[in-house]
Amino acid sequence: MELVRRPLQDAFVFDEPTDFCRLFLLRHPELDPAHAERAIGGGPADLSRRGRTQLLQWLELLRPAPLTKVFSSPQPQCESPARGIADSKQLEVAVDPRLRDQDMGRWQGREWADVMREESGSVQTFFAEFGDSKAPDGESLGDAVERILEWWAETMPKVAGNAIAVVLPGSVLTGFAAAMLGMRLSRCVSLNLPHGGLGVLDAFQNGVRIASWNPGAATPER
Repeated sequence: MELVRRPLQDAFVFDEPTDFCRLFLLRHPELDPAHAERAIGGGPADLSRRGRTQLLQWLELLRPAPLTKVFSSPQPQCESPARGIADSKQLEVAVDPRLRDQDMGRWQGREWADVMREESGSVQTFFAEFGDSKAPDGESLGDAVERILEWWAETMPKVAGNAIAVVLPGSVLTGFAAAMLGMRLSRCVSLNLPHGGLGVLDAFQNGVRIASWNPGAATPER
């Protein structure tokens, strides 16, 4: 039996938001190899060539989406592609420092291989207690997600009935989504998106539903 593939844009043929806000959550595109093996945390990084191509794919996917706002982490790997989305919709980007990734303390910007070699015990604890454990002199994922929930509580009343895009680093995106869905933070890995991936949440006053999650996984390599 031949598998019939619909155009990926079909994944975004939704009813218009009315009494809810539709959040297009986008994980920043793929990083340059020079940064890919580093503990980037809340720091800056460059996009790879493929990452820049992923922005073009976003623009095509979001073409039919009636976005009214574009929000972004201040990290350039998020802010730059967010500006590309905003420009395509004739919007401005709202950059908010609360949307940055978790602070990785003294590990931030360092090669993971070096950190693992010098502080393997701390690294093992960090991942074994994922979400609750802090990097030395840094913050936990839970701390970072609390920042984003504070942003959302302030933003939600202003965007009800609209569709918005939010460009975030991967760990805080999945942590935020898990919190919105009432999941334990430790379960957020089940919502992990690839670089350049996206998920769609419909947020009501009394709950949240997944409208679409990582639709690109069901399509051929683009």
